[in-house]
Amino acid sequence: MEYDDNAPPVEPLQLPRKKTQNDYIREWLPHKEEFMRVLLELEAPPDPQNCISCGTDGLYRCTDCLHQPMFCRECCRMTHQRLLFHRVQHWNGEFFEESALHMTGTQLQLGHIRAACLSDPSNANGTGGPVKMNAPEWEDVDDVPPHMRQPIRSKYLTVIDVTGVHFIPVRWCQCEAAESFQLQLLRAKLFPATFEKPSTAFTFAVLDDFVRDNLECGTSGMNYYSKLRRVTSGVFPHLVPDRYRELLQVARQW
Repeated sequence: MEYDDNAPPVEPLQLPRKKTQNDYIREWLPHKEEFMRVLLELEAPPDPQNCISCGTDGLYRCTDCLHQPMFCRECCRMTHQRLLFHRVQHWNGEFFEESALHMTGTQLQLGHIRAACLSDPSNANGTGGPVKMNAPEWEDVDDVPPHMRQPIRSKYLTVIDVTGVHFIPVRWCQCEAAESFQLQLLRAKLFPATFEKPSTAFTFAVLDDFVRDNLECGTSGMNYYSKLRRVTSGVFPHLVPDRYRELLQVARQW
């Protein structure tokens, strides 16, 4: 092969330069004020402040539902009867404060695919209506918000999910051929921490999430549960009940 000494030099191939993080930040900076405006608007109630279902005054908003819809108390309860582990906030007239679905009367129905058990005397009318939050049923602790007070009766279940720690009124199936309490929980994808009169359960989702965090991120059980306490309440994480030991035990079984 002959070479021509007078041929022009060949230009090297120019590959397109990959964008760096600084390039993406520079593209975002002109939109920063727009982003901030929308984020601040999300902190305020919508106008009009109506329930998305019935149109009455909205008092609760769900931070886990798309677009954070507003609900009245009854519609919030009905909508979340199958979404028991969502986080809600309550409008107190000035700002949204942390709340919980059990404050709206939601309850966990077991043994009948979330339908009320007619063998339960409290469901004798077959409606399975909301459970009243009577003051004697909750710990009376000074400076503890109502939604953070721990239940002291066995009909309430403490459930740990990826969305935090929840107190949920539970309706066990009491039919003659009903399964044991722990099996009723397992069929609802809840892993009981104890097997006699279980009062604490972990969702399958939170157990899978802990295993993934432990394998991929090296997260210890203590750090993981500390995160769940912070998810439950960013203001009062120290008031969230400690279920660290139960997490370790159930994670080993899982």
